[in-house]
Amino acid sequence: MTGPGRRERNKQEKRERILAAASALFDERGYAAVTTQQVADRADVAAGTLFRYAATKPELLLMVTNARVAAALETGLRRADGEGDPARAALALVAPLLEQSRANAENTACYQREVVYGADGTYRTEALELVDGFVTAIAALLERAWTRSHPRTDAPDPSAAADAVFASLHAAILAAARPDLAADPLSDLLAAQVALIVRGYLTTPRPARKGATT
Repeated sequence: MTGPGRRERNKQEKRERILAAASALFDERGYAAVTTQQVADRADVAAGTLFRYAATKPELLLMVTNARVAAALETGLRRADGEGDPARAALALVAPLLEQSRANAENTACYQREVVYGADGTYRTEALELVDGFVTAIAALLERAWTRSHPRTDAPDPSAAADAVFASLHAAILAAARPDLAADPLSDLLAAQVALIVRGYLTTPRPARKGATT
């Protein structure tokens, strides 16, 4: 099987340059202070070429931050896999996203606004799929924890608890943008909220599975 042709390799190489340029400029100057022309210049491509990969500055932000959110999800899954306690595992899963969001509060706030209210497009769809990926991973973790601790009962639907964990994370990300709130208390608060949600899920009253023996 042959690899991608020269045209595809060139497209991928340009996309990587644009992604790297936008990522560096947003980190250095903040999203609001960066122009698409500056990104094109840093990436050494024409403005028209840049717009074939991201039609607007918000799409550039979504492109950059989606890559970081996807990496945070991968890191969270690895960390969670090494935790035996379900509350600590759930926290380990979502904590990398909180850590990533603290790097630049302005960029994070702009990204969240685009995810929630932005125009439909490939990168916004990708961002919403990443949110679903986090929630699905949390739900799967909770369901596995239930099965381990309640082998004779069917697990309740973990969707509401998973949504609540992600909502707590979202609130912590918003709070992290406030300069009057220190990082450690926020992390402690998120840990307490996640532990409460997980404990509530794992103590949900459920009838024994039909045919199960005590």
